[in-house]
Amino acid sequence: MDQQFFPSDYLSVLIQSVVALGFVAVTMFATHFIGGKRQKFHSLRKDQNFECGIEVKGNARFPFSVKYFLIAILFVLFDVEIIFFYPWAVNFKDSGK
Repeated sequence: MDQQFFPSDYLSVLIQSVVALGFVAVTMFATHFIGGKRQKFHSLRKDQNFECGIEVKGNARFPFSVKYFLIAILFVLFDVEIIFFYPWAVNFKDSGK
């Protein structure tokens, strides 16, 4: 059983890749030229709170402990594992008997 592969076999993959890259390029250029530009002018009036009623106290960007982020990442990791292991355990609970 000698199978031969021809470059024409991959033509559909090549066309799909070109269309995907073309879509990304056209979308990026369109949003660059059509989209609004950011204005770089700041003033005290412009930087004030708008209808929230709470005055700003301090800086919102205070440092968190690295331990907090490690615990959060571990929680997400094990939470996702439990989501996948529960259906597996339900399906294979009788296979050990």
